[in-house]
Amino acid sequence: MSLDSAYAHCEAQARAAARDRWLGSLFAPSALRRHLHALIAFEIEMGRLRLALRDPRAGEIRLVWWREALSGERAGEAQASPVAAAMLDTLATFRPPPHLIENAVTGRQADLFDDLFPTVADLEGYLGETRSGLLQIAALVLGEGRDLGAAETSGLAGVALGLIELLRGGPQPLAFAPADVLARHGVSADEWRDGGASPGPAAVRAELIALARRRLGEAELARAKLPKALAPAYASLATASLALSALASGREIAVWRRQWALWRWMRRA
Repeated sequence: MSLDSAYAHCEAQARAAARDRWLGSLFAPSALRRHLHALIAFEIEMGRLRLALRDPRAGEIRLVWWREALSGERAGEAQASPVAAAMLDTLATFRPPPHLIENAVTGRQADLFDDLFPTVADLEGYLGETRSGLLQIAALVLGEGRDLGAAETSGLAGVALGLIELLRGGPQPLAFAPADVLARHGVSADEWRDGGASPGPAAVRAELIALARRRLGEAELARAKLPKALAPAYASLATASLALSALASGREIAVWRRQWALWRWMRRA
């Protein structure tokens, strides 16, 4: 598979499964968009592992493959995967710190099991590894390999956006709620997993929504200090407030409202 074909596959995947982020990438310089598409497609691929591989052992084997492929140990095999091929080219071009991609892979082990995170700090640490690191690489791409001081923004944005994804029912199981939050509201793990609208689980969701809203506000404040060229890396922040409002009200947000919010956000950013 040619690199152009690999990147085209990544763009198609981003457009189909993460349309708001794909639209945000259109505000990036044309030469850099393909690398943003690779990062989006890679995150989608990681997020689908649990659904694609029901056996946690198979998932762990797949994660080992990804870690070795992106470190260059399986370069030949990686060329058969369009997402891996595009990611290898992106990593070789911009040379981000190796721990960012390493953590993005190994952190996904938590997706394979139904264990509760012990504390809110553990949940935020997981989101920092699996989401924030990829945002940081996107910022390096838009800085054309230069570190322009985006670590704080990436960390906060990854937590906010990751929480929203989980609350909306992303691939991670319902067990993602931290045990200390459940205990604070007198909710058992089984009660949380069963879902429903009883007061206890509803209070847990409300606390996590409030945390996401707080991290979102902090991320926006940090992003405002960054060069404007990095804004497309954080385009998902544009529709995050709408997503939080939808979670709180239980109503879906119309596509046109999300697109309008994104356009206005990019104009300001």
